[in-house]
Amino acid sequence: MIHLPAPTSVRCFGPAPLATRAAPLQRYEHPDMASYPAATVTLDRVTLKRNGRAILSDLSLSFLQGTITALVGCSGVGKSTLMGALNGLIAPAAGSISIAGAGRLDDARSLREARRGTATIFQDHALIDRLPAIDNVLLGLADMRHPLSPLPWPKSFRIRAAVALDEVGLLGRATARTGQLSGGERQRVGIARALVRRPRLLLGDEPFASVDPVLARQLGATFRSLVVRNGLTVILVLHQIPLARTLADRIVGLADTRVAFDGPATDFDSEAEGAVFSAAPAG
Repeated sequence: MIHLPAPTSVRCFGPAPLATRAAPLQRYEHPDMASYPAATVTLDRVTLKRNGRAILSDLSLSFLQGTITALVGCSGVGKSTLMGALNGLIAPAAGSISIAGAGRLDDARSLREARRGTATIFQDHALIDRLPAIDNVLLGLADMRHPLSPLPWPKSFRIRAAVALDEVGLLGRATARTGQLSGGERQRVGIARALVRRPRLLLGDEPFASVDPVLARQLGATFRSLVVRNGLTVILVLHQIPLARTLADRIVGLADTRVAFDGPATDFDSEAEGAVFSAAPAG
C-alpha cells in the first residue's frame, strides 16, 4: 500500500535564487534497469516554443520502460506543453522525440504508430455526461473501428472496458450515466478509458486532481501494479509534491526553460525543490 501525506501546494515567485540551485544533476538510472532496460521515450535536444517564445530549451531526456516519472514545476513552466509534444500534438521547434517501436514523431507513419500505443488521462476528464460510464471507456477504443459504424461495440471491446473499470474499482457503476457520478468517480472513468487501450506509454495531466486521499492511495497502488505487470512507461504532471515523492520512481523538475532536477523521487529534498520552485516570501 502506498501511503500519501496530505496534499500541499507550492507557490512560485519567479526563478529560484542561484544560492539555492542544486548541484549539477546526475542522470537518473532506475534501480530495476536490468529488468526494464528499454527507453520508451527519448528526447534529443528538444526545444518547444509558444507564440514564438521558447518555453523549454535543449531538453535531452529518456523515459524508461517500467517506471513512473513525475513532471513538476511552477505553473506556466511548460509541463503541459511537454505532455502535448509527447502526444505528438505539438511539434518541437528543434530536436526530436522518438518512441520505441515507432520512431521519430516528426514522421507521419511513426506518429500514427506511437499514438496506437499511447493513452492520456486528462485533468478535466473529457467525458460525455449523457453516456454510461462503460461507453465513455469504450471511446478509448474509438480509433479501432470505423467512426460511422452503426453496429454495437463488439463483445471483446465491452469486456476490455469492463476489465478497465474493474481495475479502478468502478465496475459496479458501469451502466450509470457519467453525469451522475461524483468527481472522483469521473476521474476513475477517465483513467479506465486510458487503461482500456492497453498502452505502452501512459501520460497523465494531474490525474489525481479530483481524487480524495484514500482513493489516491488505491489508484497509486493500481498504477504501480500496472507498471510492474505490463512494463508500462508512465509520465505524470503533478503539482502535489508529497504525492510526486511517494508515487513516482523519478522526478523531473522544470525551471527557467530547462531541467533543474532529474533523479530518484527519494532524492527530491528541500535543496532540490529550491532549484525548481522559488521560496515564498517571509511573513
